[in-house]
Amino acid sequence: MAEVKAIHKKGAKSDRSNYRPISLTSVCCKIMEAVIRNHIMSYLIENNLISNKQYGFISGRSTMLQLLHMLDDWTECLEKGGQIDAVYTDFEKAFDKVPHQRLTSKLHSYKIHNVIIAWIVDFLKARKFRVKVNGSYSEWQNVTSGIPQGSVLGPLLFLIYINDLIECCDESYIYVFADDAKIYHHIQCPDDCKLLQNALVRLQSWSQKWLLSLNTTKCCVVSYGRLVDKTNTYTLVDHRNQEAVLERYDKIKDRRVV
Repeated sequence: MAEVKAIHKKGAKSDRSNYRPISLTSVCCKIMEAVIRNHIMSYLIENNLISNKQYGFISGRSTMLQLLHMLDDWTECLEKGGQIDAVYTDFEKAFDKVPHQRLTSKLHSYKIHNVIIAWIVDFLKARKFRVKVNGSYSEWQNVTSGIPQGSVLGPLLFLIYINDLIECCDESYIYVFADDAKIYHHIQCPDDCKLLQNALVRLQSWSQKWLLSLNTTKCCVVSYGRLVDKTNTYTLVDHRNQEAVLERYDKIKDRRVV
């Protein structure tokens, strides 16, 4: 049973979609979660099961390290001419929408011990929450999906769930920080644009298969280079099942750096 505190992220405070729900849970439970998390993380790292393109919630990796690696890649590409087209994606309420049964299937696919998986299943099921705002509480509600934000084990479970996303974009390049993924390609001819578009199609197929919807209104394109061609367009299928052209920005804040 958890109390949920709404933390304002950005935008208008009157819009409830601009808040992040953080679960306040038992300290004793968090200690046990930390023990489980440390063992699972050690197992994943020792067996090279976590993609090296994932920089979120992993010791020794950071937003700055991701930016440095990305800058090296982009500089090397731009020295050969052309431009970098980067698509910044946004998953809609990703942490709250992870299906528990599909998460369990991924835990089994990584051959995590059955006793640990059984503990995690018990950890996720039969959860309840209520929201506290200005000293007032909502009614208790059942949690049917998602990973508790504010828990110790939750971020690792999410990394496991999203880990194979990176494999679906093999023809382009991708960097991920938790659920923030950016896909890019070195554009030197029209065929390169097609490769990036194909990667987006595979990304969306992955998101539909694993029930993590892309918020097409928040996905965007930014091009980097000396002489940038801004006529290249990229599309995703929106919630109405219609092809939507992604908005193009001149600049974007990437891991808090413009």
